[in-house]
Amino acid sequence: MISVEFLSLRSLLAPPLAALFALLTLCVFLIQTPRSTGIKIPLLRLHHRADQFTCDGRWEFIQLLDDGRTKINADEVREDNLASIIGKTMKWRADRLVYVVPSSGIPYSRLVDTLSRLKTEVPDIHIGVLTGKVRDRFIDRSNWPDLPCEIEWPPGEF
Repeated sequence: MISVEFLSLRSLLAPPLAALFALLTLCVFLIQTPRSTGIKIPLLRLHHRADQFTCDGRWEFIQLLDDGRTKINADEVREDNLASIIGKTMKWRADRLVYVVPSSGIPYSRLVDTLSRLKTEVPDIHIGVLTGKVRDRFIDRSNWPDLPCEIEWPPGEF
């Protein structure tokens, strides 16, 4: 008698369990997680190379200062105008290259917002963020004119 009840219970549960299995299998194939998004920043290093091809003398250093100011090289600009100024500057250049120099006290959101606006304005721009020893070398300014010639981009980034 127990075996008859077990067989009937098994026959009653088989179709719902099969449907549940089919539904879960379908969900695995149809519902995919979205691709992760973020920003890609090349890690720059200092390296002395004679064959550096970006040493044409026309460098744009964008400084994001702790007090909220923004500078392009030595000229102070409004944060709202930064992307359009860089867009006009890079319009006719073969090497669309800028260096962003964030102060250590700025919010991360300001850096990301600046990078995003620059990429939106000039999609094919190469942006190098100077941090650590490279930023210290920039701030030192004793050999500032030679600094871009000493910056090494990772392979495949330029």
